[in-house]
Amino acid sequence: MDMKTRIPARSGKTASRVIDGEAVIVLLDKQETIVLSDVGSRIWEIMDGKKDIGEISGAIISEFDATHEEALKDITEFVEDMVQRGAVEVK
Repeated sequence: MDMKTRIPARSGKTASRVIDGEAVIVLLDKQETIVLSDVGSRIWEIMDGKKDIGEISGAIISEFDATHEEALKDITEFVEDMVQRGAVEVK
C-alpha cells in the first residue's frame, strides 16, 4: 500500500491535550505520557481518521519550512512510532 494513502487516527486508548502548541498524550493502558514537538503536535491535531498521510503532509508543508519529501518521511516515521507505542491506529 502506498504510504501516502494510509489514514492514521488517534487511538481510543489515549487522552490528549494541546497546551501552548505542545501535545501531551497519555497512553491510558500503559500509564505513559508522551510530549510532542511543535511539528509532532500539529500532526497529532490534524490526524482525525479521515485525512491520509498525503493530506497531512500538505498541511505540514504549508505551515512549516519543509519539502514534500521531508514532510512525508517525517510524518511516516512519526506515525510508525506512534503505532508502535499504541497511540495511533492506521487504516
